[in-house]
Amino acid sequence: MKSRKNLFYIGMFALCGIGLAACGDDEAYDVYGDPFNRVYTLDNSKTYKIVQTPISTVSNVDFKWPVKCSRKADGTIKVAVEVDNSLIAAYNEEHGTEFEAMPAGAIVLENAEMTIPAGEMVVADTVHVKLTDDASVLSTLKSEKGYIIPLRLVSAEGPNTELSTNMVVPSFLTITVTEDNVNHEATEADVTGTLVADQTGWSVEVLSGSGSNLNRWFDGNPQSTASISDWSNYKAAFTVDMGKSYTFNAIVAYRGSSWGDYNSINAGAKISTSDDGTNFKSAGEVTDSSRFIVFYAPLTARYIRVETTSYSVNCGVFNVYAK
Repeated sequence: MKSRKNLFYIGMFALCGIGLAACGDDEAYDVYGDPFNRVYTLDNSKTYKIVQTPISTVSNVDFKWPVKCSRKADGTIKVAVEVDNSLIAAYNEEHGTEFEAMPAGAIVLENAEMTIPAGEMVVADTVHVKLTDDASVLSTLKSEKGYIIPLRLVSAEGPNTELSTNMVVPSFLTITVTEDNVNHEATEADVTGTLVADQTGWSVEVLSGSGSNLNRWFDGNPQSTASISDWSNYKAAFTVDMGKSYTFNAIVAYRGSSWGDYNSINAGAKISTSDDGTNFKSAGEVTDSSRFIVFYAPLTARYIRVETTSYSVNCGVFNVYAK
């Protein structure tokens, strides 16, 4: 028995010796980590809007994109970012879009050259993208396809510093353009023109939901009401055919009761108009519930389309203030 124990211990010592020898070989061929401090960016793509009105351009483009490095900087690192429009074609092909390059004169690119201070891992002065304040430039941004601003990290200079080989990802700022002719600050005092007295022949086509007796909207009696309801999608929508073209600067839509008058078209509704009933052009979006939807500039159209975010439209009077 004792001899068997001795053989066991001798075997164990032999295995330990082999393990130690292997450790010695590993130390002789040690593989060190990446000698470079890698500068990188992550995809921070954002979507923005431009809203064109007859009196101003409103944009919410306001983008910041921090650049980082993989470990604390041994010294100051200089980093550069640029707009690279050569990336647009591939983006459009991948996403099935047709975005156009944002005109260079419309872009304000602040801190395109940034600094990562010694001992830090993120830039001190983040790149900042916005649009110019020049109204004459902003007013020209009306592409129905929208715009895109591709941003790419292009260089990094500093002690033992290189760009990451797999984490330099461009960011794409996509910008849609809508035209809004709705005067959101208007009151009843801003309404001009005269209500159409004879609405014979006016009709309603229900686009989303269901309704009946909708000719009541045009009988001049606010308490003679009818509804369109869309309980499935909560997006009741309809088109009014006025029978001929009118030039008007306001729509009135409400219902009456013994307790008073109530708005029929609520905030969030989109208004568009057409001459032929097929090709519609946006007139804007309602942002506050009111009996009156007033436009900055008069519209000329035969058809008025209203797309709501509500399950129901209950109306007793639908008319326009014609010029």
